[in-house]
Amino acid sequence: MSGIATRTPVLGTSGFLSTKVQAVYDRNLLLRVTPNEVFDRFGQAKVIPAKSNAKKGFAYRYKNILPATTPIAEYSGSNIKAPNKIVREEVEFAVNHYGDYIVYTDELDLYDFDTVNSSFLNVLGDQASITLDTIRRDALRGGTNVIFADGATDRDTVATGGKLITASDLKLATVKLKNQRAKKFKKVITGSTKIATTPIRAGYVGVTSPEVIEDLRNLAGWKDVENYADYSKAMPDEIGSWGDIRFIESYNNDPVDPTGAGAGTNVYLTLVLGEDAYATTSVRGKGGIMTKVKPLGSAGAEDPLDQYGTIGWKAIAGCAILNEAFLVRLESVASIEDANAKHYYDYS
Repeated sequence: MSGIATRTPVLGTSGFLSTKVQAVYDRNLLLRVTPNEVFDRFGQAKVIPAKSNAKKGFAYRYKNILPATTPIAEYSGSNIKAPNKIVREEVEFAVNHYGDYIVYTDELDLYDFDTVNSSFLNVLGDQASITLDTIRRDALRGGTNVIFADGATDRDTVATGGKLITASDLKLATVKLKNQRAKKFKKVITGSTKIATTPIRAGYVGVTSPEVIEDLRNLAGWKDVENYADYSKAMPDEIGSWGDIRFIESYNNDPVDPTGAGAGTNVYLTLVLGEDAYATTSVRGKGGIMTKVKPLGSAGAEDPLDQYGTIGWKAIAGCAILNEAFLVRLESVASIEDANAKHYYDYS
């Protein structure tokens, strides 16, 4: 009708929120996700361009050039030394969309005195964090560079022999990485919402379970993080170090069950990483992870009385090992285990 002023709403990525409100939701979700992420900190961080509709991510690895030990001959007019070549290999890996959502009702929105949206977003953020971390973890566990604890020959003999992680295993892992010229980490992505890196004391990074950490504490030469010369420069979730390896504790590093004679015994996988061992998508870039909020009544004719809305998250994730030689998997049992079922998995 003429004479009636109208206003076109400014929509965000959810289609119903202003851009500013959407940014607040996205940042709150990111604040909940990033502190709990472990495996996104130590790889090459790749951001999938917005609106690229990409189904694959890619990263580059460069082959080393052998030492030039032959003396350069005196120039004779035609004996110019031939140039060497840089060999760059592109590694592609699949990326997929992941996400989930919950439904809330108008009754809850009206009468629940808690800040419903924020509380729901916190729970969804925890779910997003463990989802994306699990995807990366499982990709990295597929590496071929493996050490079975205490001289065991395979996963089953680790289980049947009750093989705990030893100092010799850590020494061998370190030697393997050094002989392959794997670089130590001197900077890592922080646990914040930014992709920016922070400098750290040089070292390889070991990611392991709380159970294995207790066995590491019993090894001669172990140093708790509290005893570092500069404790303030410890990485998030860093527990301590042994030799050249700085250990990160992951609560999302569940054991595996052997399929042979060792079935029924938990085997724990510790990953020891050098720089550029793998590449992964990052939730920290634009569009890396997004909230999807549909308020009451947004379903139109499907919700004629404005009775329900939804809150969810959506992210793009993928991960790939770039250099098998720069990642060592240590397999062991643990001397201390919690026999209680994990309450986290009780939800149905």
